[in-house]
Amino acid sequence: MVGRSALPLLAGRGASRRGKPLVKRAPAPAAFRVPGRGHLSLLFPQATPRIFVHEGARQALERRLMTAFAGPVVLSITDNQHSIISHSVEGGVLRARIHHMFLDAPHDVLDALVQYTVHGDRSASVRVGHYIEASGGRLDRRARRLSLVTKGARHDLLPIFDELNERYFGGSVHALLTWGKNGTRPRSRPRQTIKLGSYSATERLIRVHPTLDRDWVPRYFVAFIVYHEMLHHAIPASRGGGRRLLHPPEFLAREREFKHFERAAGWEKRHIARLLRS
Repeated sequence: MVGRSALPLLAGRGASRRGKPLVKRAPAPAAFRVPGRGHLSLLFPQATPRIFVHEGARQALERRLMTAFAGPVVLSITDNQHSIISHSVEGGVLRARIHHMFLDAPHDVLDALVQYTVHGDRSASVRVGHYIEASGGRLDRRARRLSLVTKGARHDLLPIFDELNERYFGGSVHALLTWGKNGTRPRSRPRQTIKLGSYSATERLIRVHPTLDRDWVPRYFVAFIVYHEMLHHAIPASRGGGRRLLHPPEFLAREREFKHFERAAGWEKRHIARLLRS
């Protein structure tokens, strides 16, 4: 395990050198003479990077991923406060962006991180989530603060979630839930697509599109969207044919167990144009 000295440090704030505080200076223009070409103006960027990454620790984590993944791996270490772990497979290459807090994580956390990133393992994602919560001091608390709103003007998501959790999951889904925020979209540019629900494994958060909080949207359809996202929490994505499957066979089979599955699917087909306009 990499020692705590390998932890990437946030640079600039409160740092000092020989007892004197470091002062951030704006980029300063400079010029020098190039023979025969007059003056060339340059703008020097701030010299201090935002984080210092221990390259040995980064390579060690990259090797772990390469051992588990059947293909090339490109790993980037970030200080992103919103997306702690993100990954995708494109052209047989695993591209992962992982927060620097994992560079000095215990071996069991690193094993879980690899299992989650490469295989989408559900139990591993829980272990990783617990580590993120325990390491909250390394994150900007203001960035991580979530405003959860479950009671809408027409539909209250919380009782819907509780009913679904008890009926289909035995109360085992411990995800957060909220209505999403209304975006700013010019009326002259109608939607081409709409994402009615989403699930973030990192935040363990289900978001439901606010356009569903309307009188003409039936409760059973809102429940179907919430149920679909709860399945994402319960059944992780898998890999097949060299690609990541967000809806593996088990997921699709469980989705059809929803009491009003056919009814909800039919309602969506009949009203998709209205959903796009709203």
